[in-house]
This record gives sequence, structure tokens and C-alpha cells, in this order.
Amino acid sequence: MEGKGSKKPTRLTSVLLGIGFLSVVLWNIEIGYQARSAGPVSDASDIIVTEGVETYPPKGELLMLTVIGQDVNVFEAVIAVFDPTIDLVEKSAFRRPGETDEQYRNRVLEQMDDSNFRSVAVALEYLGYEMVPTEVVVNEVLDGVPAEGVIERGDTILSLNGSEISSVEQLRNALEGLEPGAVVSMTVDRQGSIVDLEVELIEHTERPGDPMIGVTIGELTEPPFPVSIEAGDIGGPSAGLMHTLAIIDTLTEGELTAGRVIAGTGTIAIDGTVGIIGSIRQKVVGAEAAGAEFILVPAAQYELALTAEFETIEIVPVSTLDEAIEFLESLSHA
Repeated sequence: MEGKGSKKPTRLTSVLLGIGFLSVVLWNIEIGYQARSAGPVSDASDIIVTEGVETYPPKGELLMLTVIGQDVNVFEAVIAVFDPTIDLVEKSAFRRPGETDEQYRNRVLEQMDDSNFRSVAVALEYLGYEMVPTEVVVNEVLDGVPAEGVIERGDTILSLNGSEISSVEQLRNALEGLEPGAVVSMTVDRQGSIVDLEVELIEHTERPGDPMIGVTIGELTEPPFPVSIEAGDIGGPSAGLMHTLAIIDTLTEGELTAGRVIAGTGTIAIDGTVGIIGSIRQKVVGAEAAGAEFILVPAAQYELALTAEFETIEIVPVSTLDEAIEFLESLSHA
């Protein structure tokens, strides 16, 4: 009897060691998911910087929301499943195949830069300001045209037949009166080098008889006065709506928020459309935790936002900047 009993501790020890080994293995295996939870919250109005124009610092708050993503192993994923404030998301939903951490970081920072440009442009247009054209850039060169192999994608057009070019309108004026088949002299900025070249014009693809260079172009603009959004190292486009509202509030006398704490999220398109974003449920959680009374969300994600873990915050769906402002203007003062 004594001999048989002596084997039990050995078996138990083996089982415990096996469990321990398995736990160590599972703890160090990432499963291709991230746990997404509410991140830091800040007032978008605090990061609007302008020069040469009167501003009206708001008393209310327009909160921009962030999300924290953490790679998880099996154990952490199980814990996250039982936390209603956290969502497990496949990394492939927001990371490109083979994309490194640095590449991903650079991409989301570029998205923020693009979003900030649109926020400034949309806000200033709403307020009646006009963006100032600064450059005309070649987006594409058409196939089989004389310009192919002469002009390159990314060239900035500086002049045409001696006329300075800094806007699409100036380019149209410089081409006025010319005929298809005419050869024009151009100066372009090609990656920092000034290049002089000659191009034969072709007939316009949409306006018979009119000339065109044979390229598609884009016009770069800037605000009529310095205005910037100092967002630091925050990436992504999801603060577009709140940045736009913050600029409008800062440059407008009175209180757009009626002195209240308003949170919001959503991308902003150049036509003022509010677009969908990631991790809407976590942003509802973060907004309520920060003391917001309302959260503006993209209308297309309203139903999803309602599934978030919240108690009292009111979720307001908006499709456009105008709808967001209409709601804010309906609020009574706190």
C-alpha cells in the first residue's frame, strides 16, 4: 500500500508541470487579435492654432476620442471576451499584409494629416472663407499622348508659355486660344529639381476643339490665414468631425456647444459628409467616462453604437456637418 501511494505525488507533479508548461506556451502565443478598449480623451478645441484672425475660445468642450489596441494571447483574449467594454478585433481588419509596426504607424499619421487638411478646408468653407490655391500637380499622364514620357506623375506645373501657374484657373487661362497640336513650353518642379520641357497639346477628351496637355491634375490649396491642428502623435482620420467643429467654434463668437461637454467621432469628407470609423463601441464608453452628455456618431454606425456598454450618455446620429451643427444649435445652455 505504501508503495502505491508514493506514486501519487509524482503523477500530480507531472500533471502540474504539464499544465505549467502549456500555460507558458499559450501565454507567449499571439493569436492575431487585438483587444480594443477606450483610450485617452481630450478637448479638440485645445489643439486648434491660428494666427492673424480673431478667435473665441469656447467654454464648452468638444471631446475627441481615441482607442487603445493591445495584442493578446489566448488567456488575455478569454478575459477580454467577458469584458463588455472591450472588443476583440482581427489585426487583419486594420493592418495590411506584411505591414511592420513602423509602416502602420506612418500610415495612420498620414491619415491624420489628410484628415486635418479636410477639417480645415470644410470648416473654413462653412464659415465663408476660401482656400487659396498654391500648386497644380500632375496626378496621371494619359496613355498614348505626346506628354507621355515627357511629363511625369507628381510634377508640379510652375509655368506654361511663360505664364505663372499656381491654380487650375490659371492653367485654363494659359491654354485659352491655343489649338490642339500646338507645342507649349512648360516648367515643372520634379522632386525638387526645376525641369524645362516642351509638350504637344492634344484635343480635349470632353470638349472637342479645345486643347489639353494630356494629363489629369490636382490643385493644392492652403487656408487664407495660418490655422493648424496640433494633434501630436495621434493617428487616423476618426477625429475629422470633431476637429471641424472645433475650428468653427474657435473662429465663431458664441458657444457652439451651449457650454456643454459634447463628444463625437467620425471622419469628415471634403463635402461635409461624416463617415464611419473603427471601434465605435469603445468610443461611446470613453465618452461617457469622460463626462460627456452627448456623443455624435456616424449615422451609419448608430445601431452599432447602441450596443456599447453605457448608462446615461445620449447617442446622436449625424450624416453631415450641417446635421451636427443643427443638433448643437438646438441645445439649451448648461
